[in-house]
Amino acid sequence: MRELTALLIAVTYGAVLIAAWGFTSLAIDVDVITEKDAGPLLGPAMATGAIVVTWLWIVRRRQGAPAILSGLAAAASVLVVMLLVGGIGYMVTQGEVVWLLLFASKYATSPFAIIPALLAGVAIAVTPTAKPFARSRGRD
Repeated sequence: MRELTALLIAVTYGAVLIAAWGFTSLAIDVDVITEKDAGPLLGPAMATGAIVVTWLWIVRRRQGAPAILSGLAAAASVLVVMLLVGGIGYMVTQGEVVWLLLFASKYATSPFAIIPALLAGVAIAVTPTAKPFARSRGRD
């Protein structure tokens, strides 16, 4: 039950992430990935990394853990994973290791990296720990 709830929340998070990227891109008139030579799969790979990290945080969240601290830690880990996935992906296309740092430093302050991290933090902070419902055995 807990894994199914986590999966549903992670899928919803992914949909909200894609919508947020779309609206942000329209609002500021900038592509999500501005490097034209990055290829079409770098953005989806970064989003997939964020979704997987969010799912793992929901599954592994402990009862009694402070929601705010869990949300902040989840936001930080989503940001780091997105920058790593994007940096490694762009480094592979360019063939030089220096692009890992250059890509990560460029997108660390980008709204396309910050917004998914904040959304993950909110998703973790407001998601209660999943508890199975107790079934009654008879009439009450």
